[in-house]
Amino acid sequence: MKRRTLVWAVVAAVVLIIELGATIGAVTGAPFSPVSGWGQTHPIDVFTFVVVVVGCLELALLGRFPITAAIIATASYVVFALRDHELGMFLPPMAAIFASAALTRHRIVAILCALVSLAVALIWVAHRAAAIVEPGVALLVWVAFGTVFAVFYLGPLLVGELIRTRSLLREARSSVPAAHD
Repeated sequence: MKRRTLVWAVVAAVVLIIELGATIGAVTGAPFSPVSGWGQTHPIDVFTFVVVVVGCLELALLGRFPITAAIIATASYVVFALRDHELGMFLPPMAAIFASAALTRHRIVAILCALVSLAVALIWVAHRAAAIVEPGVALLVWVAFGTVFAVFYLGPLLVGELIRTRSLLREARSSVPAAHD
């Protein structure tokens, strides 16, 4: 097994453990309700667990099939969020967005996955915040969750782009012969 393949397999396993833990916590714990009027989320079912497992395990394929893995990670998050479950499934698209921006030459895929994930997250917030009566609380919910989701999906894109750019600069410097004094 190549080193890069092993790294992505470990990332997939860690993300799977975290996301399964969060999903199980949503089943067994009290419902997430940060403010009065917060909309109810839908219960977790078997299909939800399938979405979580597929969305996490595909990260193991990021080294070999980055576009496919990024699309599956984003699609899994979209399905999870649009089914109106509690907070979760952020890590698979975040990892795929980062990898697409930093480790491959698929910047457009990374941007599209980030924008789709952010848009779906904001739709999720709209459903949760729709019943909040007090305008100040509703505004706070939008600012807080909007900022967090923007960081979740645009942050990996930015960091990935910075890493990719640094790598390109290092390659360019190494290909230029040293100047003689």
